[in-house]
Formats: sequence, C-alpha cells, structure tokens
Amino acid sequence: MSTLEQFAFQTPLYSKIDLPKDLILKAILHSSSRFKVDGHCPKCGKNSTFSGGGRTLNLEFETAEVKSLRTFAGYDNLAMTCARDNQHKLMYWFLLMPDTVEKVGQYPSLADIANDEAATYRSVLNKNDASELHKAIGLAAHGVGIGSFVYLRRIFERLIYDRFKSFKDVEGWDDADFFKLKMDEKVKFLKGHIPNFLYENRKLYGILSKGVHELSDEVCLKAFEPLKLSIKIILEEDKKKKEELEMQQAAADAIKAFEA
Repeated sequence: MSTLEQFAFQTPLYSKIDLPKDLILKAILHSSSRFKVDGHCPKCGKNSTFSGGGRTLNLEFETAEVKSLRTFAGYDNLAMTCARDNQHKLMYWFLLMPDTVEKVGQYPSLADIANDEAATYRSVLNKNDASELHKAIGLAAHGVGIGSFVYLRRIFERLIYDRFKSFKDVEGWDDADFFKLKMDEKVKFLKGHIPNFLYENRKLYGILSKGVHELSDEVCLKAFEPLKLSIKIILEEDKKKKEELEMQQAAADAIKAFEA
C-alpha cells in the first residue's frame, strides 16, 4: 500500500505501511509537496478532489534535502482541502520512519468517512445489510480484519443470491446446482446478469469460500477494500435501475395527468 489515496481513505489507525522507494508518499506527508487526490467528502456527502501542500520537491536528484527526507523520523501532520468547499478539510497525524509510516490519528475518522459514503446506498440495501455494512466499516477502521470481512462476505453472498433469484425462473436454473458452487464459481455462473467487473475479477471471490479458521486479520484487511468496492459496484447498478424505474413511473403519472 503506497498511494496517498490508500493512506487517507483505506488505511486504519496504527497500521504500519512500507513507504515506496520513490519517496513520493513520504515527500507529500513530510515535505508538503503539492498533491491532489480523489476521495469521499463527508461534509459534501459526495466524492470530491482534495488538495494540499506547497512547493514541489524534486526527487530525481540526491540533494541535501532529499537525503534528509530519506532518513527523517518523527511525527507530522497533513491537511487535505476539498475542492468543492475550502472549509471542508480532512486532517491526518502520523509517525514517519525512514522506511515506514504509521497513521496515528485522523479527523473525521475513517469509519465516519466510509459510513457516510455507504449511506448513499441505503435506498437499495435492506435494514440488515445496511446494519452489517456499517459494522464492517467500523471494524475495518479499527484494524479488525476477520470480523469486518465476515460481515462483508455475508452482504456479498446475499447480493449474489438475490441476482440468482431474480433470473432463475427465466433461465430455468436449479437451486441445487447453484448452491453447490464456490463463490467464484457462482459469480461465473451469473455471467451476463452481474456487472462485468465482477465476472472479470471472479478469482478474487475465491477467498469468500474459505473458512474463518483459514483467514488472518492481515489477509482479511487486504481483501476488505476490493470486496467493499465490489459490493458498491453491485449497489450502484441496483441504484441506477431503481432511479430509472422511479423516473419512468413519474413520467407515466405525468402523462396520465396530462391526458386527463
């Protein structure tokens, strides 16, 4: 994990991450190099571009400043300003070492940012899934890998099964044939009825068929973000379909009223 976007919007507190050898992330965090990064703004309630920093440090040459940057160890902080409203800021505190960085604080919290983002999909999530998504994000934000992963797995499994139920009568599918499959095989089975991204990356979902005793917190935290994004892709498609149906109904009602 090495990008500023990952550090800001995915890395839980007190997780040590290796710094990239090209020093770009360290230069941004400590030397206030200019940057722009995309992420969710909890104040705006939507995605935005954040920026910060001052001058640009040229990392191509081993100047005294670059050499000092390589060996710097100590605490620092970073502010990111939303492009939509310069009063909306995200703040981060971290411990920099020559080869690692550890996020030791942030405001708003990672859970607040992520849960605000997840609220976008409440219209297409049932009460149980919405509650479990909230729990999953909160646990992941505190570095609890297995617990957060289990909640996400349950949501993903239900969303995949909902797709199966929606098309099984039309396709003539049998429940027994579907349920005997592992999760990556279920995703393959549903080709044409799920977002193409899921089908093309179905190998990722093989981890969902493993027992909890086979998983570690570290592996689960690595899998958390791609699995959460996969869920969002499904929900985004469902949300668009729901909005389209609502628009069609509103148009039909308007036409009916006009004809009357």
